[in-house]
Amino acid sequence: EQELFRKQLDRVEEFLRQRQPHERSLVIFAGPAVWEIVSLQREVQNELHWGKPALTQLLWLASEHKPYGIVAVDHAGARFFHYWLGEMVEYEEKKFAVDVSQWKQGELGHVKGLRHMDSQYAHLCRETAQQAANFCTKKALAAVFLVGPDRLIKPIKAKFPRDFRQPIVLVEQDLARVALLELLKHLEPQIADWECKREADLVSAVTGDERGTVAGFDETLAHLQKGKIRVLVLARGFDATLHQCVQCGWTDRSADPVCSVCGSERRTVALRDVLPELAQRYEVEIEAVSGAAAERLKEAEGMGAW
Repeated sequence: EQELFRKQLDRVEEFLRQRQPHERSLVIFAGPAVWEIVSLQREVQNELHWGKPALTQLLWLASEHKPYGIVAVDHAGARFFHYWLGEMVEYEEKKFAVDVSQWKQGELGHVKGLRHMDSQYAHLCRETAQQAANFCTKKALAAVFLVGPDRLIKPIKAKFPRDFRQPIVLVEQDLARVALLELLKHLEPQIADWECKREADLVSAVTGDERGTVAGFDETLAHLQKGKIRVLVLARGFDATLHQCVQCGWTDRSADPVCSVCGSERRTVALRDVLPELAQRYEVEIEAVSGAAAERLKEAEGMGAW
């Protein structure tokens, strides 16, 4: 298929020569009947593949960078944003319509008006919380950041449905009316700080002998392939050379050329290449940690799980 390959390679090179990049990286799927482009604001390693689409890096990016919801609130309304892979997109806006018709003159009227306003804002907080929960479910978000004055975001957090399980993070800043890029500039450092703390908590949990956890490379990998793992925690960038059965797919670090499960031939593979496929097969969520959390996890051979 060299002629087919060369034709597509020329097509890609011509496209890149004529294009002014506006992203940090680019993924191209090119074939006789295919031309798909994915722009990313995260760096990737340069790779060129022919044949079956090479999705490993995209699967890793999806595992390492979780999507978040951002709800920026003020007294005029709430704006809903989707943040993922360094990009923020406005999803929808909810305007707060406050009825002031019962606001009256005089001391008693003032008190009645305040109570009426409080009642309306309590109702709006409940509606906003429900809308944010629906948004989170629809987009499969890993967490929600509530941004705004303390007197608004705390009541909204309190009104989330009781069965809502994702983390709710409060950011006490009045940013609801700033431009999208300015909002991103303010929030990215706070999101990064929250992620660092969360990753440290994940590693502490899986390495601290908590009930229902396992740590260590070989034991974790074996539990994964037995369908006993729900969430896998991995040090970002961690890799290992493994051997995988060409028949049943069992994978481990043993150098035995014959599979211990079915007796078939085995091939050499890299953990980074096969782990996303294994995680999908056994419906396991991957949590990749970096920085100090990754270094601590490497002391436990780089892997742990629930």
